[in-house]
Amino acid sequence: MMKKIFARALPFSLSLALPFVVLASGCDSATAGGLCNPLGYNSLWEFLQRMLQLITQIGFPVIVLFIVFIGFKFVTAEGKPEEIAKVRSLFFWAIVGSLVVLGAQALALAIQATVNDIQAGL
Repeated sequence: MMKKIFARALPFSLSLALPFVVLASGCDSATAGGLCNPLGYNSLWEFLQRMLQLITQIGFPVIVLFIVFIGFKFVTAEGKPEEIAKVRSLFFWAIVGSLVVLGAQALALAIQATVNDIQAGL
């Protein structure tokens, strides 16, 4: 029984892997003896900047949803002191998380401006 399932599943799994193998051979510089750059970024700074933008774009909607959820928890706490203390703690850490995300973006821009000023001065 197991051999029949494996024999039927193997061709199907190979047909799913085939398009990935075909798409992986699209680099022209690798055929000329050079290395292929699969990411498309010319420097490490471009790659890190794009990753930071991606984290920021994903992080802020999550933070907004979390703050809305915390507001819902405030309403459902119904004046119970222990529940309100938990929700205040959640709110504090949500604000800390949003400041970390925003601070990382600001720090990266400050470092980039500093490096550009140093390079311009040399």
